[in-house]
Amino acid sequence: MLNEKDQPKIVILGIGNLLLRDEGVGIHLVSMLDKNDIDYANLEIIDGGICPDLASFAEDTHKLIIVDAIKGGKEPGTIYRLRADDVMTDSARPICSHQASIMDSLRLLGSIGKGPQDTIIIGIEPKRMDYGLELSPEVKEKLVELKKIVAAEIKNTKSPPPFVNITVPQLFVANPD
Repeated sequence: MLNEKDQPKIVILGIGNLLLRDEGVGIHLVSMLDKNDIDYANLEIIDGGICPDLASFAEDTHKLIIVDAIKGGKEPGTIYRLRADDVMTDSARPICSHQASIMDSLRLLGSIGKGPQDTIIIGIEPKRMDYGLELSPEVKEKLVELKKIVAAEIKNTKSPPPFVNITVPQLFVANPD
C-alpha cells in the first residue's frame, strides 16, 4: 500500500437522519466501513449527520464520495451513481433532502478553488422515511452492495500526475567582458 502522502485524499461522507428509517442509509453505511479493511491510506470516513460542514474537510480532498438516500422514482433499493454536476442545476427538484445545502456548499467551495476535484454521489431509493430506527428490508439488503460500490470508487480513483522537476537550459549567458 502506498503511504498517505503518495495518494490523493478521499473522503467518504455518509449523510442522513437515523431517526427516519431509510433516510439514514448513509450513516448506516459509514458505520459499517472500517478504514483498516480498505487498502487506501489517505482516506477519511465521516458521519455527516443531517447537516455536514463540507468546508471543514473538503478543501484538500481529491475525491468526495457522498452516500445518501435518493428519491429518483424507481423501486425501493435501486442504487444510483451520480456526479455532482448531474445534480447542480438550479431547475432540478432536489433528489435528496440534503441536496440544496450540499450542492450550495460544493458550488461555493468550487468558486474559490477549494472544492473536491471529483464528487460522486452514491444513493439508494428509500422505501420508508417515517419515524423509526430500522432500515426497510429493501434498503438493508443492499448495504453490502453499497459497500462494494464505494470500495470500487476508491480503487478506481486515479492519482493526479506527479510533478516532475525539469531543468530549463540556460538560453542566455551574460558576457562577463
